[in-house]
Amino acid sequence: MSHDTTTDLPAFPDWMPPHLALMQLVAAKWISAPLVALAELGIADLLANGPCSVENLADACGADPDPLRRCLRATAAVGVFAELDNGHFTLTPMAEHLRYGRELSLRDLTLFLGAEPTQRSFERITDVLRTGRPGFEDANGKDFFAFLADNPQLGAVYQGAWAPLTAGVARALVEAVDFTAFSTVADLGGGTGTLLRSVLEANEHLQGILMDRPEVIARADPALAGGPLANRTHLVPGVLPSGIPDGADVYMVKNALHCMPEAEVEAALKSIRTVIGDRSDARLLLIEAVLQPGNAYDWGRFVDIEVMINCGGRVHTREEWEELLTSCGFEPADVRTLLPPQWLITARPV
Repeated sequence: MSHDTTTDLPAFPDWMPPHLALMQLVAAKWISAPLVALAELGIADLLANGPCSVENLADACGADPDPLRRCLRATAAVGVFAELDNGHFTLTPMAEHLRYGRELSLRDLTLFLGAEPTQRSFERITDVLRTGRPGFEDANGKDFFAFLADNPQLGAVYQGAWAPLTAGVARALVEAVDFTAFSTVADLGGGTGTLLRSVLEANEHLQGILMDRPEVIARADPALAGGPLANRTHLVPGVLPSGIPDGADVYMVKNALHCMPEAEVEAALKSIRTVIGDRSDARLLLIEAVLQPGNAYDWGRFVDIEVMINCGGRVHTREEWEELLTSCGFEPADVRTLLPPQWLITARPV
């Protein structure tokens, strides 16, 4: 339920002079840190039934009313939450996406990006620029995915960060791809199975394979692990770039390759190509951000910074993807937008 108001919701005003616009970017933590704290306190969920006073919000979440009001007031200045004439606060369209379980919820993503380990890795960005190495391991003592495996609470938040966005991508994918001619689809690095579940539910003739790290497979979607789709799903513990399961005629990889160093991306693509063998009718579906030319706003450029710092990955341009695929034995057949910022790259073996 949305609680829109007639309150003006400024975003990035045209009147803002260049020095102030730059200040807003440099001081982004003045906005992001309050948002993380408000997400931790569940303020958006507390406002789901309508506007509320700061005092009642503070009582409900165990906060002090004064700093809570100030954080809400700051985020209202950029269109997240809004203050009404009576001093109560309400949800805005952006704040709706901080609610838990909401379609396209960004609550877990907000918590993940604001977590201390990821904050520490970003403090090493100058070292990353000087050395070319990701900063997460230096900051936290382990590489990114090993750290998540050893810290299951943060690992669950990481998976939760992408699941709501994956659900939207899944709906777009089943509309964009005709799976009629295929029999088995494998989702590599598929998390807990949000994408695979949608594909199987929309295509009753398909069998599915879900591959991810053992600790992720252990938390697989109940519908795949023991529910109505279990008899059509094979759960495979494994880590790209090796261990690619055989037997599928469609291999999907969503947002996994951009988390890997370039050599591992090539190794993963070559491993998939090897498993496909001489099945010319097989297909590879890559769901990734694709960097666009020019200076226009491009969310993929910011994801590129995230993976550069945390895991040594890279977001590629269309030309880079085409070169990579060709060098690994694939022919790019189609490149199209899916659900921004995601693109769908379809490739066939050659």
